[in-house]
Amino acid sequence: MFDKVKYKGEECFIFGRRSSGYFDLRKLDGTVIHRSVNCKDLKLISKAKTLLWERRIDVAVSPHD
Repeated sequence: MFDKVKYKGEECFIFGRRSSGYFDLRKLDGTVIHRSVNCKDLKLISKAKTLLWERRIDVAVSPHD
Protein backbone atom coordinates (compact mmCIF):
# COMPACT_ATOMS: atom_id res chain seq x y z
CA MET A 1 0.00 0.00 0.00
CA PHE A 2 1.10 3.53 -0.87
CA ASP A 3 4.03 2.45 -3.02
CA LYS A 4 4.81 5.10 -5.63
CA VAL A 5 4.39 3.71 -9.13
CA LYS A 6 4.31 4.93 -12.71
CA TYR A 7 1.27 4.09 -14.85
CA LYS A 8 1.16 5.28 -18.47
CA GLY A 9 3.75 7.97 -17.73
CA GLU A 10 1.91 9.30 -14.66
CA GLU A 11 3.21 8.96 -11.11
CA CYS A 12 0.63 7.78 -8.60
CA PHE A 13 0.20 5.66 -5.47
CA ILE A 14 -1.28 2.24 -4.75
CA PHE A 15 -4.36 2.77 -2.59
CA GLY A 16 -5.75 -0.75 -2.72
CA ARG A 17 -4.85 -4.31 -3.67
CA ARG A 18 -7.31 -6.82 -5.06
CA SER A 19 -7.14 -10.58 -4.54
CA SER A 20 -7.05 -10.86 -8.34
CA GLY A 21 -3.66 -9.10 -8.44
CA TYR A 22 -5.01 -5.76 -9.64
CA PHE A 23 -4.45 -2.39 -7.95
CA ASP A 24 -6.42 0.78 -7.20
CA LEU A 25 -4.28 3.79 -8.23
CA ARG A 26 -4.75 7.35 -6.97
CA LYS A 27 -2.98 10.63 -6.42
CA LEU A 28 -2.28 11.62 -2.81
CA ASP A 29 -5.29 13.95 -2.84
CA GLY A 30 -7.53 10.97 -3.64
CA THR A 31 -7.98 11.63 -7.36
CA VAL A 32 -8.64 8.25 -8.99
CA ILE A 33 -6.20 7.35 -11.77
CA HIS A 34 -7.52 3.82 -12.35
CA ARG A 35 -9.59 1.49 -10.16
CA SER A 36 -8.25 -1.83 -11.45
CA VAL A 37 -4.79 -2.03 -13.04
CA ASN A 38 -2.77 -5.18 -13.66
CA CYS A 39 0.62 -5.24 -11.93
CA LYS A 40 2.27 -5.86 -15.32
CA ASP A 41 1.27 -2.32 -16.36
CA LEU A 42 3.04 -0.68 -13.39
CA LYS A 43 6.62 0.38 -12.79
CA LEU A 44 7.75 0.70 -9.17
CA ILE A 45 9.32 4.07 -8.39
CA SER A 46 9.70 3.77 -4.62
CA LYS A 47 8.38 1.65 -1.79
CA ALA A 48 6.35 3.20 1.00
CA LYS A 49 8.60 3.89 3.98
CA THR A 50 6.12 5.71 6.20
CA LEU A 51 2.43 5.66 6.98
CA LEU A 52 0.10 8.35 5.76
CA TRP A 53 -2.34 9.75 8.32
CA GLU A 54 -5.33 11.97 7.79
CA ARG A 55 -6.69 13.83 10.78
CA ARG A 56 -10.43 14.48 10.79
CA ILE A 57 -12.41 16.43 13.33
CA ASP A 58 -15.93 15.22 14.07
CA VAL A 59 -18.47 17.77 15.20
CA ALA A 60 -21.37 16.47 17.24
CA VAL A 61 -24.75 17.94 16.35
CA SER A 62 -27.65 17.80 18.76
CA PRO A 63 -30.67 15.94 17.32
CA HIS A 64 -32.95 18.64 18.80
CA ASP A 65 -31.47 21.51 16.78
